[in-house]
Amino acid sequence: MSTLSIKYRTVILCAFAFPLLFSSCGIYSFSGNLPGGVKSIAIPVFENQTAEFGIVETLTDEVVGQFTRDNSLKIRDLDAADSVLRGTLMRVEDQPFTVRADESVEEYKVTLHVRLVFENLKDGKIILDESISGFGVYPFGGGSRAQRDEGIEEAIGKLSQDILNKTVSGW
Repeated sequence: MSTLSIKYRTVILCAFAFPLLFSSCGIYSFSGNLPGGVKSIAIPVFENQTAEFGIVETLTDEVVGQFTRDNSLKIRDLDAADSVLRGTLMRVEDQPFTVRADESVEEYKVTLHVRLVFENLKDGKIILDESISGFGVYPFGGGSRAQRDEGIEEAIGKLSQDILNKTVSGW
């Protein structure tokens, strides 16, 4: 075989294989999994059933940010939306996560427990009603509020991503 025929075969193979490999990637979308007609969502500030201050506002902002970046559902006011996602912060729990050899706590795990209700406003049906949780880890530094806040931020990041995933691709 000549070098020219090998190059020719390679070019032909690539010309046919390349479009086949990438054609299915361009049409994939999570929004196809949403119930019929749901194209927008309202996300009111989550309710707070804990004594913690400021978490629900930050969590709500992060969830709205996730939906904005994902763009599979448009964010709308409640009176203009096809659906609504309501959340309630049920519990915030701190537990030892790692312990040193002398049995002193090195890190804590803070877990946020949230109840979600996702409703189709067009037909009044509940699409999702479940409790989820997300956690973050922070070093024990003599009870530093800033370190705990970092753990809460980590938990909010994980939780907001899980909320998006459950809402737009959970079916």
